[in-house]
Amino acid sequence: MPTSQLRSASVGIVVAGTILSVSALNAQEVPNEPAATEIGETPAGARDVLLEVFINDASMKMIGSFKQQPDGSLAATADELRQVGIKPSADASDDALVDLNDLADLSYRVDEEAQRLYVTTTNEGRAPRMIDVKQKQKNEVPEAQSSYGGVLNYSLFASSNTLFDDHVNVFQGVSGSFDARFFSPYGTLSQSFLAGYSNGELDGITRLNTTWSYSDPKSLMTYRMGDFTTGGLSWTRPVYFGGIQAQRNFSLRSDLVTEPLPAFEGTAAVPSTLEIYSQNVRTYSGDVPAGPFQVTNLPAFAGSGEARVVLRDSLGRETTQTLPFYSSNLLLREGLIDFSVEAGVPRRNFGIESDDYDDRIMGVATARYGLTDWLTLESHFEGGEDLLNGGIGAAFPLGPWGVASVAAAGSTSDRGSGALFNASLEVSNGDWSIYARMQRAFDNYDDIASVTAEPASTNSGDLPMFSAGVPRALDQVTLSVPAPLDLSSLNFSYTRLENADGEKSQIAGLSYSQTFKRATFYASAFTDLEDRDSFGIFAGVSIPLGDNVSANTGVESGPDGFNVVADISKSEQQENGSIGWRARTSEGKVSNREAAISYRTPFGRFEGGVQQYDSDFRATAQMDGAVAIAGGDVFATNRIDDAFAVVDVGTPEVEVQQQNRPVGKTNRSGRILVPNLNSYEPNTVSIDPKNLPVDADVPATKEVVVPADRSGVVVKFGVSDAPQAALVTIKDQNGTLLQAGLSGNLQGSSDEFVIGYDGQAYIRGLGARNAIDVTLDDGSKCHAEFSYKPQPGKQVVINDVKCL
Repeated sequence: MPTSQLRSASVGIVVAGTILSVSALNAQEVPNEPAATEIGETPAGARDVLLEVFINDASMKMIGSFKQQPDGSLAATADELRQVGIKPSADASDDALVDLNDLADLSYRVDEEAQRLYVTTTNEGRAPRMIDVKQKQKNEVPEAQSSYGGVLNYSLFASSNTLFDDHVNVFQGVSGSFDARFFSPYGTLSQSFLAGYSNGELDGITRLNTTWSYSDPKSLMTYRMGDFTTGGLSWTRPVYFGGIQAQRNFSLRSDLVTEPLPAFEGTAAVPSTLEIYSQNVRTYSGDVPAGPFQVTNLPAFAGSGEARVVLRDSLGRETTQTLPFYSSNLLLREGLIDFSVEAGVPRRNFGIESDDYDDRIMGVATARYGLTDWLTLESHFEGGEDLLNGGIGAAFPLGPWGVASVAAAGSTSDRGSGALFNASLEVSNGDWSIYARMQRAFDNYDDIASVTAEPASTNSGDLPMFSAGVPRALDQVTLSVPAPLDLSSLNFSYTRLENADGEKSQIAGLSYSQTFKRATFYASAFTDLEDRDSFGIFAGVSIPLGDNVSANTGVESGPDGFNVVADISKSEQQENGSIGWRARTSEGKVSNREAAISYRTPFGRFEGGVQQYDSDFRATAQMDGAVAIAGGDVFATNRIDDAFAVVDVGTPEVEVQQQNRPVGKTNRSGRILVPNLNSYEPNTVSIDPKNLPVDADVPATKEVVVPADRSGVVVKFGVSDAPQAALVTIKDQNGTLLQAGLSGNLQGSSDEFVIGYDGQAYIRGLGARNAIDVTLDDGSKCHAEFSYKPQPGKQVVINDVKCL
C-alpha cells in the first residue's frame, strides 16, 4: 500500500465507454513530502525507495514504495502499482514484483533530489481509481445484544349472535390467538397457539408452532429447531417441517448489500469533483484525480432506475452523463452464496391439527451462488422415502433493462418420474414494465408437498377442493404501460393455471388509476375466461379530507348483482391515545352496513363494532396487546412482533423518543417500554431532558441499540437526581482561565473531565473536600483543591479555583 496519501482536488470523464472531455487545468502544486529515507539494500543489491508519483505530469497525491535495482531501474508489487495509478500486467498477482521497464506504453524518470517519480503512459496503462460508494456510506453497526426475558402477544375477538332474536343467547363466544416467546443471549424459544371459549366451556387449544432459533451475525447464519418453513426458490414449493434447519441469513447485517449494484468507468482529464445522483437523490460526492476511475457499489432502488454522473472542475464547468440500470433480488453479487438446509418430517393441516406430521423423514437443500455479477446459479434438492427431486437454474441480467431466469428439475417417486421447466422475465424501460413467467410439469413430476399431502376423498359442503399436486401448467403476465394522462397508470394481468387434476382457469384483469389534485379515481375488472359466471368490476373515487380522514365511494358488479359502496374512515396512528373509526355501507340486492371505532392505549388496542347484514344484526369486540418481562419489570403494552427496549431513565415523567418520534413518558420507576424496534438494525432511542431537574446529571441523551432476534434490551441512561456534581471554573497560578480542551481527573475517581470554554469543567462524584489534577499542554500537571456543598434543585457553581 502507498505509505502516504495526500489531499487531492478534482475534473473530466469517460462513462460507459464515452469520453466526456473537459479543458485541461493545471493541477495545484502541493508541498513536497520530506525526502524518503533509504531503508537499506536487499541481499540482491536492490534498495527500497519512497517516491511521490506523478503520471503525465499530474501528481497522484500519493507516495509509493519501490525497489531500485543496481542498474537504476524501478520495480514494485502489482498491488502497489495499482494503488498509485499504474496498471500492472493482467496476470500479475498482488504481491508479484513488476519491473516498470516491462510495462508497455510506459516510460518514466526519477528526480532523486525531489524524491519524485514521473511516469508517462496512456489511459490504457493507468489503473483506474476505485471509488466504492457503499464503503463510504458504511457506518459501524454495534454488536447485537439481548437481555433475558419474555413476551406474550395476544389477540382476543368476541362476537354476538343475532341481537334481536329472543330465542338465542346474545353472547356467541371468544376466540384468541397467542404468541409467547422467551429470549436470551442463547437464542429465542417461541410458542404460538389458538384457543376459544363458547357455550360455557373451552373449545380446546390448537398448537401452531414451537421453535427455538439462534442467529450468529458474524457468520450470517440462523439455526432453528422445531417447526419452520423450508427454504426454496421461485420454481420450488416450500413446505412446513418439524426438524432442524441451518440457513444463511443476510438480514443479520443491515449494511450488507447482496445484489450486484451499478458500476461505471470514466476518465478525468484534470482533477475533478464527482457527484452521483440515483433517482434524483445525491448518493455520492467526492474528489477524483486526473486519469481513469471506476465507481462501484452505487446505491440503487429495486427495479429500473437512472444514475446521473456529474463532473465539475475548479471553474464550475460541468460534464453530465445519465446511465440506466436495473437491480433485482434474483441476482447475487459475485462470490456470495445463499443456502438453506433442512431435515425433518413434513407437517400437515397447520392451524387445524396440533400434531399432524408425516412419518417419513425428508431432507431439503437449496443454494444460490453469485458466479459473477451477471450470472447467479441456483440448485435445489429434496427427498426421502419414495421421493428424489433435484434441479438447477440460473438468473442473469438483460443489460440495464431487466433480468431473466431459467430452471429445470426432475423427480422420481413411487408414481413414476417426471420433469419441470420454469422461466421468468422482468423488463422495464421508462414507464413500461413487464413480468412474465411460464412453468410446465411433465409426466409424474412430484415434490414433498405432493407426496406427503393427505388425499381428499370427499367434498364437504360447498367448500372448494384444491389439488396438492404440482400444477401441470402455470402462465403469468403482468404489463404496466404509460397512460395518456399525467399521474395515471394502466395495468394488465393474466394468469393461466392447470392443476394436477387437469382443472383449468384463466384469470384476466385490468386496472386503471388517475390521481387528481384532491382525489384519486380507480377502476378494475377481472374475469375467468374458463367460467363466464366468474367476473367482477369495481370503480370508485377516493378523497382525502385531512387529519387522516378519507372518503371512498364506488360501484361494484359481479355474479351476485350490482352494489353501490361508500365508506369514510379515520386511520389510527401509532401514538398512545390515538382514535380511529370507520363507517361503510354496501347497497344492492342485500344490504351490508358496518361501523367500528378503535382506541390505542399504552397497554393495548381496543376495537368495537356493529354490523347489519340484510336483517341480521351483530356486534363485535377485539383487544390486542402484549405482556413483556425484561429488566426485572413486567409491562403491559401493545403487540411486540419484533424487538423492543426497556428504557431506564431513572426519573419519572421524562419523554422518550424512538427515531425522533415520541413514544411516551417514563413511569413512576423512571422506566418505559419502547416496542417496534427492528432486530439486527441500529435503532435510535433518545430522551428529552427538559423535564429533568436542573441539577440532574445526564451522561447521555441518545443511545443506538441493535437488538437480537425478537428480543428485548435494557437501555440505561443513568440520569441521577443527586449527581454530586458541579460546574467548576479553573484558573492557572496567574489567574488566567485554563484553555478549552485540557483534561483532568478527580483524585479517588476514574472519571475524566474536560475543560470547556471560559475555563469551566463539569465534574462528577464530588465530596465535601476534593482534589483535582489537570494535564497541561506541555505534559506537566497542575493541582487544585476545593470544597463542595450540594444545593438540591439548583446547579452548583464553584468559581475561581486555582490550579497550581
